[in-house]
Amino acid sequence: MKDFKAKFGADRVVGDPMECGYTGVYFWKLAAEKAKSFDVAKVVAASSDLPLDAPEGAIKLHKSNHHTWKYARIGRALPSGQFEIVHESAIIEPNPYPKL
Repeated sequence: MKDFKAKFGADRVVGDPMECGYTGVYFWKLAAEKAKSFDVAKVVAASSDLPLDAPEGAIKLHKSNHHTWKYARIGRALPSGQFEIVHESAIIEPNPYPKL
């Protein structure tokens, strides 16, 4: 985050779509390094339970469904265009196919 602010300015923020692009590339990089291969099946297998120090904090890929464990945050919009975080959850296990 410090590098981002140095390059784009102290008032610049990272939104969820930007972070998802960042984490997707870095999860792939880490999984390929762990697999010591670019073979898709090996990279997918190596991605199970893979941790990443992301801009939002420590996140990881789920062991079996490969979706991302993330945090829920509620913020209050400020006149400056920034947000004040008023609540942050514990890390949430992904459930991409919930039964309704």
